[in-house]
Amino acid sequence: MQVLGLGYGWRDGHPFLRVRYLHDHAVHTLVMEGAVRLQVTAERRCTGYYDGTVSHTCPDGARLRTGVACEPCQLRDAFRPCMRCDGSRCPRLSPAMRRYCQQDHHLYLACFGDDTIKVGTASHPRRRQRIVEQGPLAAARVACGEGPAIKRMERMLSQGVFTETMRRSRKTALLAGSMSPEEAKLRVLDAAATLRDVLPDSYHDYLHPPQVVEPPALAAASRSLQVQPVQLHDDVVIAGQVVGAVGHVVFVEDDDGVFAFDLGELKARVIELSPQGGKKPVVQLGLF
Repeated sequence: MQVLGLGYGWRDGHPFLRVRYLHDHAVHTLVMEGAVRLQVTAERRCTGYYDGTVSHTCPDGARLRTGVACEPCQLRDAFRPCMRCDGSRCPRLSPAMRRYCQQDHHLYLACFGDDTIKVGTASHPRRRQRIVEQGPLAAARVACGEGPAIKRMERMLSQGVFTETMRRSRKTALLAGSMSPEEAKLRVLDAAATLRDVLPDSYHDYLHPPQVVEPPALAAASRSLQVQPVQLHDDVVIAGQVVGAVGHVVFVEDDDGVFAFDLGELKARVIELSPQGGKKPVVQLGLF
């Protein structure tokens, strides 16, 4: 059975891979728990587009060399304008996306294990899930308000000592860092204490005392595992028992040891579920 990887997320303390079945285009979530077995093929396909309410398959069934969506689907996607918006001048949006934009959003600060503090936003329904998906060592929500105002706060803060972006590769490398969760939490709280000094007075009413977001138990336990991601070469088979996960990284154990792979790399890849053959990952991970 072949599926197309659409993205990943977290639900009820476990990561999941969202996929579209190629035979009927139905969308399902594959929870990464217990035994898993899948094979990553060489084929890449467009993941389609989101109209503000429903996720659609690519009308052209486009094959890709790089990226996750063909250019026509990028132009069709209702969420794309919001990704480029800083809240100062909202683009023309569909009614569904305007409702999304204007609902309450949350501003959060996150530490992944170094001196950098990431600032980000999350919609109210995903106020915890969005942070868990990022996989920080420590994080806290620090402000709440209408989407455009929170976006403007994010942009202002990112032009100072904070950053809006943290590459998955950097997050992965920091999983093996020496910083403790307690130190990371102190760094987040110290950063939160500076916000009134760096934001204009007109934004102070959006701020609130830091609401620390505790990581899922599975993620906390994973910090004792050494991180060295498997390169998802064509035809590689991922098989074993899920023993941990942090953000986008899933740890799987088999008879040879523990290895890790990046769920984000499965987006736009055609995946064979329950394959019979294929190549095993060549990078094995030991425990500390």
